[in-house]
Amino acid sequence: MQIAEAVVGTRVVALVEFFFVPAQTEGVIDEDYGTGVTVAWDLPRVPLPSGYKAYDPILAAGLLRDKLDKERELHLVARVRSPEELRDA
Repeated sequence: MQIAEAVVGTRVVALVEFFFVPAQTEGVIDEDYGTGVTVAWDLPRVPLPSGYKAYDPILAAGLLRDKLDKERELHLVARVRSPEELRDA
């Protein structure tokens, strides 16, 4: 994934296993903290709320989220759909 693609609301897929996250699991970039982003994972045991696109402390309670450094770790995920593609679907 390219840095320019790392936009809040973008759906991604894990290309590798993360702790408690199998490879090929989808998630959404829900926060951008400058040098990195946070991905909230859509797991069978803890699914993302319907329409979840951006960090909300109430909705995010209990979600599994991982921080990824934009320069060093974005290659671990791939873009599935951008916010625009999700809106137009």
